[in-house]
Amino acid sequence: MSHSRRDTSGPSGGQPPRPQKPQKPKKKHPILSGFFKFIAVMLCIGIMAGSALTVGAVYYVVQATANDGDLLDLDNIELSQSSVVVCTDPDTGVQVEYAVLKSSNSHRMWTDLENIPVYLQYAFICTEDKDFYNEPGFNLKRTIGAMINEYILPIYSSKQGASTIEQQLIKNLTDDDSASGIEGALRKLREIYRAFNLYRNYSKSTILEAYLNTISFTGTIQGVQTASIEYFNKDVSELTLWECATIASITKNPTNYNPRTNPENLINRRNFLLYNMWDQGIITEEEYRNAAAQPLVLAEEDENTVSTTTSNNSYFTDALFQEVVKAIQEKEGVSEATAQNMLYTGGYTIEATVNPKIQSQMEQLMLNTGDQYFPAGWHEEAVSSLSDDDVPVLNADGTPKTTVAEDGTVTYYRNVRTQAAMVMLDYDGNVVAMVGGLGEKTKDLTLNRAYDVTRQTGSTIKPIGAYALGIEYGLVNWSTMLNNSPLYLKSDMIIRDDDYCRRNGLSGLSDQALKAYPNAWRSWPQNYGGNYGDNKDVPLWNGLARSLNTIAVRVGDLVGASTIFNFVYNTLQLDTLDPVNDVGLAPMVMGSQTHGVTPLALAAAFQIFYDGQYTTPQLYTRVLDRDGNIYLESNATSYQALTPQTATIMNQLLQNVLYSSVGTAAGRYPTTGGMRSFGKTGTASDEKDLWFVGGTPYYVTAVWWGYDAPYDMTKTLGSQAKTRTCVEAWKALMNTVQQGYEYKEFPMAEGVVQRSYCTESGLLASGACPSTAVGYYKADDLPAVCNYNHSGGIISSQEPDTTGIDTD
Repeated sequence: MSHSRRDTSGPSGGQPPRPQKPQKPKKKHPILSGFFKFIAVMLCIGIMAGSALTVGAVYYVVQATANDGDLLDLDNIELSQSSVVVCTDPDTGVQVEYAVLKSSNSHRMWTDLENIPVYLQYAFICTEDKDFYNEPGFNLKRTIGAMINEYILPIYSSKQGASTIEQQLIKNLTDDDSASGIEGALRKLREIYRAFNLYRNYSKSTILEAYLNTISFTGTIQGVQTASIEYFNKDVSELTLWECATIASITKNPTNYNPRTNPENLINRRNFLLYNMWDQGIITEEEYRNAAAQPLVLAEEDENTVSTTTSNNSYFTDALFQEVVKAIQEKEGVSEATAQNMLYTGGYTIEATVNPKIQSQMEQLMLNTGDQYFPAGWHEEAVSSLSDDDVPVLNADGTPKTTVAEDGTVTYYRNVRTQAAMVMLDYDGNVVAMVGGLGEKTKDLTLNRAYDVTRQTGSTIKPIGAYALGIEYGLVNWSTMLNNSPLYLKSDMIIRDDDYCRRNGLSGLSDQALKAYPNAWRSWPQNYGGNYGDNKDVPLWNGLARSLNTIAVRVGDLVGASTIFNFVYNTLQLDTLDPVNDVGLAPMVMGSQTHGVTPLALAAAFQIFYDGQYTTPQLYTRVLDRDGNIYLESNATSYQALTPQTATIMNQLLQNVLYSSVGTAAGRYPTTGGMRSFGKTGTASDEKDLWFVGGTPYYVTAVWWGYDAPYDMTKTLGSQAKTRTCVEAWKALMNTVQQGYEYKEFPMAEGVVQRSYCTESGLLASGACPSTAVGYYKADDLPAVCNYNHSGGIISSQEPDTTGIDTD
């Protein structure tokens, strides 16, 4: 009997029942199932990513705009405008506006919304943002469409703008204008957030007022009030409908719709704006047609109208701007660019020292019409490139003259003329007038030769250094006799003959090695004209009046070159001199410095010949902030540079330059009011720089004449290249300036006396002296009485004479 491995036992009496098969679940389609799972996962990821992106975007815009408080403070934005320069009217004593400081991209005049015509308001709204009054600072539909068009799919035929008036205002205030790419998208995000904040915090009228006062037009113009005056010479409240539409048209593209250069384009744009205003129910059809038919007539077409923004700031204002910018940098610790922006937009009031009447008189003279004062002396100058302001040298066929070097470098040629500069101060250090070039000034912040440019002083340094200190220290006096001959002879082998050494290849030799070459040395100094003097003794006053180098160097040698340098560099603040290369008799007495000084600094140094006091030159006294509080005060300092006694004697010595028959400016003094003057001429080597510094009891003035690139003026002007040109210009100016001034004299210090002196010995005159003259001396430091036997030999020693004319 066999047994099966499968268990067959069951109830007796029949087959066991068959078990029922379990029902299998219906299988899903594998592709659809995977797709839906993917969608679900991606949806979850998208939601998470979107949430994270939203959180990140919110965090980003909050952080990126965290410092917007002051920038977007519309309650104070009207004060972010051009700063104003004020000065004292010399005739009335009243403070008047002198200039407005406007940048190359910003000149703004604020006006309240109620002063802006409704037509002008809607000329912008109807075209720029017709939903302005109904949207929350941004237009979501336009923004999404513009973003899709820019970053996903070009659904429009051209790039679309979506900026509301709020968003355009933000661009005006923040300069946040990245246009494309990721940065463009982030900028748009910042802009929308900022626009919404403006909408939440300010009324629509406040936003519109700020927008209309900050929008940019052509050139430097910002704001509808400034534009109205510029284009129509009228207050914005007086604009007609077509004028409103004209102004609103320019901002779309200030270049393409410039009313002066593209009038046809502007008219088409204007009429489009007028149509929008009619289409949106702001104006009637009749108003639309009448306005669209109007010709474009601008203010400049009226010969009696003067544009308020085409004139340029004076040289004084340019210098003032630079001074205040420096002061802001020091006060705030900011960059120059930031300080400039603060000044352009800070609404400051600058109290300037300028005398507008004198400034105008100086400008008129420096127009130099017909080369009345300063001859032109045109000559060719080689340059690496030509600018729009250059006068190119042309070939016969009209093409620019050029030369080409072997390496391909092109050299151009331009015609250049002489230039000049003038600056005037009072004796309190106030700069009352400044002109930094000849002819009409056509640009702001151009080269200011009175303020920015240093030049070798020539002989003008003699009185402020050697002579003043010689008198101050009692080393010399009015009549000290000095030999008119070189301080060093050729045989002394002290001064190299640089020309000889260069020609003979000896420049590299040491002084010791050069002793073997007697002709490598020269006598020094020479007087003007190349002579070495007559080897005769002359009194100090004569040497100064004639500007004899031989006499000045002997005085300078007594004082010491380093002593002179320290005085003019530190006390007189001529700090553009070179502390290494200018410490020597040549630069400190002859004026052959490495860089030299500016006319402003030189004029300030000559203040000391009034009463001995030096005051730092200043162009402003105070700067007030927009609330009228003192923001800056001039840091000018005053101190006694010379004793009043020395100042009086030097003043009298320098009067001889003008009034003595031997003076270098003899007879060329102003005659208005019968007041005395003093002065000093100066000539740099080869007549490359010609100077005159002159003083009256009211003002001290420096005049410079030369080429911008130093050049021997005798090569173009011959005998005209003389300092008398500078003197005559100064004389003409002072005769004009001091017309009607009350008579005034220079102060005469106590302790200064007049005494007769012997013209042969320079000592105080005795009865035996055959020839005498009168000089000025310190009462407590008189020279001895002459003891010469004028027939030969010394007679006897005498005490100083205490008789004579005392001018105390």
